[in-house]
Amino acid sequence: VSTGLAVKDALSHRLPAMGEHSLAATADHRDVHHGLSRPVSRAEEREEGGDRPASKLTWKPDGDELRITAGWIDVPVCEAVLSQNLQFLCCVDGSATSMTALDYLADGVLQRDRVATCEVMHLYDESKTWLPPSCTRTALHNHCEHKMASSVSSKRYSLVWKDRKGKDGKKAGVMICDHILAKKPNFVCMGFYGLKGRKAQSVLASQVMQVLSSAACSAVLFKDEDIKMLPVRKKAVFVVSVSLNQAATKAFLDALRLSKPGDEIHVVYVKGYLEEDESDYTAELREKYDSFFGGLTDGSSKIFQKFNDRHLEFHLIPKQRFETTSQAVVRYADMVDADFIVVGTNSLRVGRGKDPVGSVSLQIIQETERNVVISFWINISAKLFDAHVKESGWAASHLA
Repeated sequence: VSTGLAVKDALSHRLPAMGEHSLAATADHRDVHHGLSRPVSRAEEREEGGDRPASKLTWKPDGDELRITAGWIDVPVCEAVLSQNLQFLCCVDGSATSMTALDYLADGVLQRDRVATCEVMHLYDESKTWLPPSCTRTALHNHCEHKMASSVSSKRYSLVWKDRKGKDGKKAGVMICDHILAKKPNFVCMGFYGLKGRKAQSVLASQVMQVLSSAACSAVLFKDEDIKMLPVRKKAVFVVSVSLNQAATKAFLDALRLSKPGDEIHVVYVKGYLEEDESDYTAELREKYDSFFGGLTDGSSKIFQKFNDRHLEFHLIPKQRFETTSQAVVRYADMVDADFIVVGTNSLRVGRGKDPVGSVSLQIIQETERNVVISFWINISAKLFDAHVKESGWAASHLA
């Protein structure tokens, strides 16, 4: 189906209002942008001499009008994502950053969210006799058990200790990804640095790179080495790097889910050094997030309204001369003293022969000294729609 026919056909249907489920989606579960063609390059556009086709279009509400916006995740899916209970997997190895991750969950997130759960995972290797006493299998188990038991009820956490050299032993990153696939947490929390500490260059540890490349959930990488550096009982600041794609939209949703009342979320887009102050692209991007911010406060969706006590800002950041996009994002995060930088990734890149984490996101991860959230997103198919949207509390009330 050509792009023009798909858009024309979509225009013949009424758009559901915010919080109202599309009857077409429940009938055949088709992805609204399934039939749209891929975006063409500017060179291809010039060769063909025609208008550039729309890229991954979805519908968003705008009063009584029907409008097309690139990179918008359908409202029912956004509500399903935001309504899911938080489930964490925290990987510990005794390093300062991994123990900070554990403290942040036990003393922070699990305290304020009374239904959130956490699995604490350690992959041990008895042949490593050089490990400090505090990092041995038994010592880590005792520490984590005491930490979690003193923070939450036994129903909300579990400890998973696996032998890397056992019958099912594999590389650490592979074992973590296998566990994520089986247990389906929303977030995996890890230390950015291992027991060997910071290196001269910000090279990602092998298990971290494996998780970013293959894990089917969002990842929170901690670089802070002390819980006192994190905003457990004070305002947190999130900087979300966005563009007009669904992975960036998911990054914003993840920032909302990890935030607490009173936190700041700065949504930023980096303009080119010579880019116009307000191009068609930046105008659409600004309008997209203005609409999103409005949806959190106008009361049309009970799920969105739960997050209306966050302080939200949208900023266009101009690049400085000879500055890269990643450097501009890091510069802004340093300026506002951000606690977390949030970037998106898209598993569909693999099908196009690319790494799931783009070069800009990877550069941000490596260049910043701040904690980083890498959001996981795949396009919504019929199977995923059934698995996530129908299971949400919102969907249960609307599809009954």
